[in-house]
Amino acid sequence: MLSLNTDQEIGLRQIADQLKLNHSTCANILKTLILRGYVEKEDGNYQLGPKAYYLTHNFSNKRSLLEAAKPHLKALQTEINESCILAILKDNLRVTIHKETSEHELQANTRDEKHAYLTATGRVLIATMSVQEREAFIQQYGMPGDMWSEAKHHTDLLGLLEKIKNDQMALHHAESDIAGVAVPVFQQGKPQGSIGVYLPISRFKNEKKEAIIAALKQTAERINRDLNHKIG
Repeated sequence: MLSLNTDQEIGLRQIADQLKLNHSTCANILKTLILRGYVEKEDGNYQLGPKAYYLTHNFSNKRSLLEAAKPHLKALQTEINESCILAILKDNLRVTIHKETSEHELQANTRDEKHAYLTATGRVLIATMSVQEREAFIQQYGMPGDMWSEAKHHTDLLGLLEKIKNDQMALHHAESDIAGVAVPVFQQGKPQGSIGVYLPISRFKNEKKEAIIAALKQTAERINRDLNHKIG
């Protein structure tokens, strides 16, 4: 599908014909790519999945989100001089699709793919789901367990997610002395992804902590504005 150079959903026949493959062979290849996260299938058609991002480095199936977010994320990184990421949810994973790195010698690094329960960006994406989507996520992927110690019971988890949704922000302190803070970004009221800042806890205190949170929220508002402007 990468060679077709499209970010649109396309059918099996079109893919097989353009790649000169037997339709049955093409269908089996696509099944494998779906299982591995490189392709997604919806309503009988196919499009690139999040893992295809790491092959192409252009993230074409989130083009609008990337175009809207990248300049603002760069401006945020310059303003606060801390590492910033743009993330989406894929199954139970928080997937980073763009990052801006700070110039500090001591940096906080986060993997490009990580269980959503383990990250501020992932938690805020779960929290901004509809009630039905949240329940389906929990049913499919289970409770956090040790990944979120405060969420020991189902009611605890729902309460924590509801608080994140109301606050429009998630905070996470990892055992490795890394702090993460994240907020969602929306288009027409629908969550499209999240942006987050990761840094050593030693730099996430007092006035700087408040300044980072304020700058992060302002950045999300700018991204929301640009996303909605694209369809306005």
